[in-house]
Amino acid sequence: MSSIEGSLTLHATPNSPIYDSKPFAYNASKAAVNAFTIHLAHELRNTPVKINSAHPGWVKTELGGEGAMMDIAGGAKTGVELAMLLDDGPSGGFFHLGESVPW
Repeated sequence: MSSIEGSLTLHATPNSPIYDSKPFAYNASKAAVNAFTIHLAHELRNTPVKINSAHPGWVKTELGGEGAMMDIAGGAKTGVELAMLLDDGPSGGFFHLGESVPW
């Protein structure tokens, strides 16, 4: 499980929704998850195993807080979708609710 906070592209884009959000330890840990996703997907490219990163969204959890936009069920959707990919599904990507997220 990753986060858009791990997207180097979005952090470097002045008009992105996370441009001004820079909690370094959290962002760096999610960027590391994304790098690991790319490397592991490459390592397993000739197998049926799918490796992807998921951004669940801003979810009402202890971390997300009451101001978050999504309930827990909504936040689980991307992870569940990726866990249920068919054999011809994507591998080595970063997704949120069926859409690609920039690295």
